[in-house]
Amino acid sequence: MRLLSRDEVRSVYDAFGARQDSQGWYEDVPLAELKEHMRFQDAEFVLELGSGTGKLAHEIVTELTPAGTNYLGLDVSPVMVNLARNRLRHCGNAFAVVGDVRAPLPLADGSVSHVVAAYVLDIFSEEDIRSIYREVGRVLRPGGLFGAVSLSTGGNLWSQMASRVWSFVHTMRPQAVGGCRPVELLACVPDGFDVAHSCKKIGGGIPSEVVVARKPR
Repeated sequence: MRLLSRDEVRSVYDAFGARQDSQGWYEDVPLAELKEHMRFQDAEFVLELGSGTGKLAHEIVTELTPAGTNYLGLDVSPVMVNLARNRLRHCGNAFAVVGDVRAPLPLADGSVSHVVAAYVLDIFSEEDIRSIYREVGRVLRPGGLFGAVSLSTGGNLWSQMASRVWSFVHTMRPQAVGGCRPVELLACVPDGFDVAHSCKKIGGGIPSEVVVARKPR
């Protein structure tokens, strides 16, 4: 299985741009599950890995978190970062910057209360996912939450078939599916986290996995 390189990921999402917002037909149900269990009402500093167009960021900043909550979004695509900045232009404590989520995060130890990664970890290898979890563990405060959503497997017969078709397309041409493929996210959570919530949800016939992990106090 060939995964996209950093340059390929940037190229794909630079070209995809605002069309990413059209993926709600399968993303909205799993994302609703994530938001229900992330306790954003307690947030002080939210870090989003792979912030895309800023659609989720805007909702987090304007609807889900207390006034004054800080937000930082990282994305490898300059086009996506510009879209997110435009969406967040009236949100004083919210910023989006170009950055590779596989690199050391540009934040101090224990400086973040919440981390979110929505449909981004499934671009990477299982080894990279575990490495990202470890780096998130460094920047999270004790008791902080890391909520992730990814494409996955399972569910009913139709969603299993959809997952297999998606995997096949990824094998043949990963760019066609944004480099994402079904993964078993829960199995990638390393020691050093407590799993606060995990489940699989089906949106538009596509199975996704939701995992909310807590850094122990």
